[in-house]
Amino acid sequence: MGWIELLKPVAAMIAFDTLFAVMTVLVKKALDGGLNPVVLIALRQLVGAAFLAPIAYFKERNARPRFTKEIFAYLFMSALLGALFAQYLFFLGLSYTTATLAATVSNMTPIFTFLIAVPLRSETVDVRSKAGLAKIAGTLASVSGAILLSLYKGAALTHTASSTQEHGENGTTGNSGSKGRWLLGSALLLLNCITFSLWMLLQGKLTKKYPAVISSTAFMALISSLQAGALAVTTQRHLSVWLLRGSIQIATVLFAVRKI
Repeated sequence: MGWIELLKPVAAMIAFDTLFAVMTVLVKKALDGGLNPVVLIALRQLVGAAFLAPIAYFKERNARPRFTKEIFAYLFMSALLGALFAQYLFFLGLSYTTATLAATVSNMTPIFTFLIAVPLRSETVDVRSKAGLAKIAGTLASVSGAILLSLYKGAALTHTASSTQEHGENGTTGNSGSKGRWLLGSALLLLNCITFSLWMLLQGKLTKKYPAVISSTAFMALISSLQAGALAVTTQRHLSVWLLRGSIQIATVLFAVRKI
């Protein structure tokens, strides 16, 4: 029985990483198929809010604190930073790179959270202890790995038309453009990690002020959906961008809700 309890967190982490990998591949396919990233954010957050709203209402109706202007400000900024900006940077970086790189670089989020939390005194490091040295060593190893992945694209494993164009032997223009997109995408993915780290620190303060977690997430999903919707309406003049084409795009919107 003791081993089962110890393995539960590990199993949960493996399940989460598996779902995240599937979601990343689906999003990559949907974006390559023409789905607008801002529209994707608006739709997935709206579906997430509709899914969580009844659960939050019945489960936390007697435990929700009073909704104040301060709480709304925290929720608004949390939705803007974590749901809109972070997701947009991730989706844009993913469209320029690959699902493998995006999923790998996302593991940098705890590192950036640690680096930001230390100067804010939310995290302490004792360089004289083994735990402190392990934190520093892990940080350096993770940063080095992310830099290596960003700078070295490697050879194509398949021989499709696109890979032939990017890695072809004739000419260097295509290779130069591909490398530029790869570096830009890597930079956007790193910015996503930084933005998400800031969101996590903000979320820590929000949770203390508004401990009804399900209700908070539902409100955040609704607000971020409205934010993304407003951005999409102002930047996209054609209503056709809101149409989901094919089962991949529909599955992406529905499956991506599990990450909210």
